[in-house]
Amino acid sequence: MLKFLNDNNGDLLQKKRLVKFFVAAAAFMLIAIAYNPSQYYYADLLVSLRMPLLVIALCFAMLLLIIKATYLGGSLSIICLISLSSLLPLHSLPSEQTKNAISIKQINLNYSNPFIESHLVRLQKQSWDVLILQEFSDLNRHLLSRFLTKASLFGYREVEGIPYGIVVISRLPIIYRQQVKLQGDRLGYIKLRLLFNNEVITTYIAHPPSPRTKQHWENRNILLAALHAATIQEQTPWLIAGDLNIVPWSRYFSWQSTQSCYGAIPYSSFMPLNIKPTLLTGLPIDHCVFDEQFTLNSLIVSNFAGSDHKMLSYSLSLHD
Repeated sequence: MLKFLNDNNGDLLQKKRLVKFFVAAAAFMLIAIAYNPSQYYYADLLVSLRMPLLVIALCFAMLLLIIKATYLGGSLSIICLISLSSLLPLHSLPSEQTKNAISIKQINLNYSNPFIESHLVRLQKQSWDVLILQEFSDLNRHLLSRFLTKASLFGYREVEGIPYGIVVISRLPIIYRQQVKLQGDRLGYIKLRLLFNNEVITTYIAHPPSPRTKQHWENRNILLAALHAATIQEQTPWLIAGDLNIVPWSRYFSWQSTQSCYGAIPYSSFMPLNIKPTLLTGLPIDHCVFDEQFTLNSLIVSNFAGSDHKMLSYSLSLHD
């Protein structure tokens, strides 16, 4: 009988060790995937899911604590918590607002959004300097006529043709406009110069391809690299706005967290699933990026009916 009990205790101990091993291995594997250094297509897609991967790894670490693997579970919990905190950079916004600020709203409308006309009516009544619309269909060009007498438009002229589905409505004068083509009409970005308080501001608006295929992923990276090169050479204060289809912790996002809206207030702007948007169920792929001559004063991320993206409304002050 004693031998039988000893054998049973030995088997139970062995099973507990196996459970601890597999749980720990799963946690380590998830962390490794979240931070994999590979520069290939699928590896980068997995990196974009770093936050949910780390949360799942943290759950495994907590499970280790429950089953009395205290040292291992505690160590993994600390690693996961530190890693998660690095994805949530919080740079405090100025407590005082400045008059020398430009206010911008940007949204990926969704080409088939049934509420575009009502949105434009509502937005026309609101206070902003620049309104950036993406995935705007040529079929809706006539809806822009309401802005003609009180704003400068890019994308309304027939000769411009709403390139890359981008429309810009500016209550600041547009003194220069250019469609920068990287691969003919298939890939590129918009470059506008705006006059703000007698200062020229260069604005880059882009909507790189969503990395649903390897080719689209490569084109996205080409466009992002071109934007980065353009901003390095830019002599005026500049900003980049748009659905860039990239998370800010991707190796292909070339700007510092202090230069982006996400660096001030972590948010989720795209919901791939039809569930409540959170930092774990969505992705921060809509961005504003700006140079050191700007300071981010405010940021509001709000729902937008008919779109699977959220609207970014922000204010940037220009240093004297």
